[in-house]
Amino acid sequence: MGITGKIKRPSGPGNFWLLGPLLALFFLVIPSKGGDTFHFSPLVPPQVNGSPINNVQSVPGFRGQAGLVPLPAPIPPPSNQLSEEIPPNEGGFALGEAIRLAMINNPDLEAAGRRIAFSDALLARARSEFYPKLGLSEAYGVTNNPVNAFMFLLNQAQFTLNRDLNHPGGVDDFHTQALWQHQIYDGGRRSAMVSAAAAGRDAAGFELAAAQNALVFRVAEAYYRLFQARELLGVRREAVGQFKNHLQMVQTRAQAGTAVQSDVLTMEVRLAEATEALISAGNQEELTWLILQNVCGAVVPRQNLPRCIPPGPWASHIDQVESAVAEARSRRPELGALASRVQAAQQDIAAAAAGKYPSVNLVGDYDVFTGDLNRGNDSFFVGVVASLTLFDGARTKNDVRKAEEKLCELRAHQRRLLLDIELSVRRAFLQLDDARRRLEVTNRTIGQAAESLREIEVRYRSQAATITQLIDAQVALSNTRVRHAEAQASVEIARAALEQATGRLVNALNPGTEH
Repeated sequence: MGITGKIKRPSGPGNFWLLGPLLALFFLVIPSKGGDTFHFSPLVPPQVNGSPINNVQSVPGFRGQAGLVPLPAPIPPPSNQLSEEIPPNEGGFALGEAIRLAMINNPDLEAAGRRIAFSDALLARARSEFYPKLGLSEAYGVTNNPVNAFMFLLNQAQFTLNRDLNHPGGVDDFHTQALWQHQIYDGGRRSAMVSAAAAGRDAAGFELAAAQNALVFRVAEAYYRLFQARELLGVRREAVGQFKNHLQMVQTRAQAGTAVQSDVLTMEVRLAEATEALISAGNQEELTWLILQNVCGAVVPRQNLPRCIPPGPWASHIDQVESAVAEARSRRPELGALASRVQAAQQDIAAAAAGKYPSVNLVGDYDVFTGDLNRGNDSFFVGVVASLTLFDGARTKNDVRKAEEKLCELRAHQRRLLLDIELSVRRAFLQLDDARRRLEVTNRTIGQAAESLREIEVRYRSQAATITQLIDAQVALSNTRVRHAEAQASVEIARAALEQATGRLVNALNPGTEH
């Protein structure tokens, strides 16, 4: 169904060129409904319509206990540069500095932010489907074909009976057309696409929060491994010094005839082994710094660490395992992301099912025909086009089935994620308990091992102990100190793992927030 007609207006060489400026003016004043602008900064929580994405419960389709997924408070970067070294800290290299550096420079967070920007563009693209399309075209043709020449002249209102229709000669035609199309009904496909895109953008925001949660743990783990490596290096260095002293002691006794040469050789072998361990410990410390640098995504200057292992900002948190599991189920951003993906999949089903319904479009065009850019004719057409697919080879049916299977897959992932989250919380509790108990044991035994070595040294000087006993006592003390350093680091790492398992590390840069 359509309406066509002719617009009468005075002819003239300049009138045909008024169409271009008018169309340009139309494009300038037409409202633009794009997606909400997203500006990514890894230190600022992702926002939707000006509000931060920080509530798992705000995602439709998520079923769990009430709770928030707090995101880091906005912290301005120290400079306009993407990568910046941490300034030296008089109190030693702090964990917060490492976290802040990672938040600014880590490429994983940047990639997550780009995914949000990508999702935002998809949403804007889906919304643009509600707007009409307006196009402008210019075509030129010349023909001596009688039929085409007749149509050219008729459109230009230049046809006369005095022209030889069988031999019209060359006829020029300039055709300027403005085409307008607007879909007014599509079975709900566009609305479903917008909802799916909005849910996808929410999921990308939660995925950024999940990346922040995981990154803070990785930084904390690498940071506390630095202390373990430093203590290990100190233990190995002290062991080398002790073996050198013992070697001198054995050599003195051998010269006095109170020790055999095999004792000297045995001690030299032990000294060589201790030296090898010292070299490995030095390389391990350097590797630990490189791991922290890799996690931060920027150069980390070698700074002095605090003398004692500083507890993390979350060290005062005391939880019961069941309450921690419940909290993780409500605040882990991965759950919010997956719930958003489920919502998007539900909308994809609706979009696929829209193929069963008719579509209605409004169309219109305005045409100008002229042969010499001086004389010509213009006309318009306005119509309504309705279409319904009667047979498509089960394309729509299979599209719906594909979307439904995707939804079932996501729901299975939801169940698996809940199980994995509960396991991670319980594992973190067990690891923390294990590290604490081992630390208590090493705190007691380290003094006992030192006292045992001192007594055996005295006995060896008085020829009341063997070289084997002396070596065993030295090795026992070194091993105890190594286990003590490992237990100290493991306690803090286990605490950080528990915070990550419950989803609290997303807010690690804002210690004032209630957990």
